Parts: sequence; structure tokens; C-alpha cells
Amino acid sequence: MKKMILQLVVVSVTFLCFYMITHRPTEEKFYTWMQEKYQIDCREKVSCTKKAGEDSVLTLIETGSNIKNEYLLFNTIGKIYEDKNGHRTVIKAIGICGRYFAIINDGQSM
Repeated sequence: MKKMILQLVVVSVTFLCFYMITHRPTEEKFYTWMQEKYQIDCREKVSCTKKAGEDSVLTLIETGSNIKNEYLLFNTIGKIYEDKNGHRTVIKAIGICGRYFAIINDGQSM
């Protein structure tokens, strides 16, 4: 009985690791996630836009970026954006199982 449970656990962990390896989300998926969650659109990689209200849009400049794709089971992406008023937006996310999850979302005025 214990041997069968151990085999089931080993097979389950192996399947889970294989699934996580083959379903790491891409950087493009990060930008789609960021647009849906934070209304930050980065179609142009140099500058981004953020929806500030019903009909107003802010232009954001990317002042920092940290992308780590070398992890086997997940990705991490960190971005720092700044608008013309000096307001910084820091977003860090982990990509796992085909989705991104926010680790840090910080907006601060400088």
C-alpha cells in the first residue's frame, strides 16, 4: 500500500514539473497581463501608456527592466515606469503555469 502511494506521488510530482516546464509564460503574455490588470499598454517598447481616467492617458517611460527566463519552472519580470511628473510605478511578477502573478505593485511619487 505504501509503495503504491509513493509511486503515485512520484508520478504526480513528475507530471507537475513537466507541466510547469512546458507552460512557462512568454514576455508577450506578460505585456498582455499588464494591460489587462494595470491598464498599461506597451505595444511600443520604448514608451508605454496608462489609462488614467475615462478619456485621459499618461505616457510612461520604462526606466528599469529585469527579466529572468533561465529558471526551469518559472519566469520573473520586473519593470519600473516613470511619468513626466516623476511618479514611479514598479511592477514585479512571477510567471508560472501559463499565467503571471503580481509579486510587487508599487506606485510612488518622487
